[in-house]
Amino acid sequence: MLKHSLSSRWCSAVLTIILAQWSLAPAGMQAQDTIKIGPLQPLETLPSLGPAVPVMPKSQSSVPATAAPPAAPLPAAPPPLPKSNSITISGPIAQAYLYIEPYQTRFEVIFDAATVLAWLAPDTALPESISPDQQKQIIETMASRASDWCALSVGDQTLQVPMPLVAVIKGLPGNTLPLKEGEEVALNQALVGFMWEFATPPGPDEMNVTWKGWIKGTTKLPVRVFFGPLSETGEIYSSIKTFRWRNQGRMPRPAPLAAVPQIPLPQPFRLPLGGILWLAGGLVFYIYLKVKDHKLPGGSLPYFFVWLLGGVLMSQLLVFPIHTGPAAQAVTQVAEAQKIVSPLLRNVYRAFDHHAESDVYDVLARSVDGELLRKLYLETIQALTLDGREGTRVTIAEFSATVDKVEANPKGEGFIADCNWMARGIVGHWGHSHPRVNIYNARITIIPVKDEWKLTGLEVQEVRRL
Repeated sequence: MLKHSLSSRWCSAVLTIILAQWSLAPAGMQAQDTIKIGPLQPLETLPSLGPAVPVMPKSQSSVPATAAPPAAPLPAAPPPLPKSNSITISGPIAQAYLYIEPYQTRFEVIFDAATVLAWLAPDTALPESISPDQQKQIIETMASRASDWCALSVGDQTLQVPMPLVAVIKGLPGNTLPLKEGEEVALNQALVGFMWEFATPPGPDEMNVTWKGWIKGTTKLPVRVFFGPLSETGEIYSSIKTFRWRNQGRMPRPAPLAAVPQIPLPQPFRLPLGGILWLAGGLVFYIYLKVKDHKLPGGSLPYFFVWLLGGVLMSQLLVFPIHTGPAAQAVTQVAEAQKIVSPLLRNVYRAFDHHAESDVYDVLARSVDGELLRKLYLETIQALTLDGREGTRVTIAEFSATVDKVEANPKGEGFIADCNWMARGIVGHWGHSHPRVNIYNARITIIPVKDEWKLTGLEVQEVRRL
């Protein structure tokens, strides 16, 4: 009991001393010890783009310490980043990225905007920020000048060079953000990016990139190559101008397309039209001889055997299958519909692994039929394209579909399924990656076309982007 009493008295004494010190502290200290955080807002710009609050010396300030200074009006344009900030561009930047994917290869090059502007107008002072009109002018001018800066060959085959896509972005290589429409950007955080997209084989053995855009004295262009789950680095020099990448079996080939579900048709009745015509013709000829009272040389027996043998041989010619039952059995079970829906939808996304529009249509036509073919092409292209003005397409890496309900097609053969599916993809550009997950809930119509199931109707009920 004595030990417990001493401990209680000691704790009370310590608490009394702490409370006394706290009561003697200045009133301003209490405001600094507690931080209240309001509701979080979407990040519109980089944190360093906010207006700077001027700090007045204590000796010149007549405002009491407890009063907050009046809020300063926001400037018309964001001020340039302070040079101490980690995302400020402190020197010339030249960086290239080579993205090698099945059926398409993308080559990207980034320069800092100050270098580009100094190269375009060497006698003009550099601005502190780039307005939307100046961005548009840079994009149009550089798109025409950079048309022949890049060349790509696969082995010994030189590919046709597409027009470059030029964009003004902000940040640093590997940590960039697209600019919104009408957004102004400070010069010391602005980059100019160039992008070329080529249609290439699914698993190229060797690629050679030639670069001719040596602006403002640049002599070296670092290159980072992304292929499958791997990456490696290299360099292009103004004296050599070509970078060579070899596959050496490291890049996995794309998986084959899912087999289009076949319709199990009943065994047809085979009509031997050739044999029937032969036998009927021989019978008519025999009756003609009897009516005219003509005799066959050698008698009727050789004629009969020749007629019978010809009938057997002709029975294998002109055989027409005749289906007597329904063209396709009705699909009424969810499990049956699941086996049909999942591969058809999977192939829709796999079609967009290709770069050329004709190749995309050819693969889509294996699973889609009718007017839906064109509609699905346009809508899927839009869903797989990144937001903004960069236009990079997402490649789907994971897909899963689930059928919830099946009902008969009221307009004819086939069935209608209520289903949902998830498509997860990722795309890398400007040195970093964008994940994209879309979840769909839709009613789809599937009908038999010849001897295969085809997707002919799609009514999306809900789309969620994660």
